[in-house]
Amino acid sequence: MNWRGLGDMKLYRRKWAETDNALVNEARAQTLAIQRLQVWLRLAYAILAVAALLGYWGFTTPNGLVAGIIGVALGVCAFVVVAVLRTGINNGRKNVNAMLEELQSQVVQ
Repeated sequence: MNWRGLGDMKLYRRKWAETDNALVNEARAQTLAIQRLQVWLRLAYAILAVAALLGYWGFTTPNGLVAGIIGVALGVCAFVVVAVLRTGINNGRKNVNAMLEELQSQVVQ
């Protein structure tokens, strides 16, 4: 049993019906990918916070210049990763919403 209490069951695993629309399957797959990207985004935010603390601590204590420089460099890298992930997640959401609108227009007709 793992920490989520799911045992050997894989997270987000579900048997999708073979009769489902291909657009539905793609929307599901992209939604799962967005959820995985959100986990990485939370990790990047945590690294950004640690980098800010490290930079602050490094520059405010004597003999901490190296830690401050490492904190700033780590912060810049984490900021770039956060920006890329947020852009990807936002574009992915727009794409899934467009797919759902297309499905809705197919159902109405």
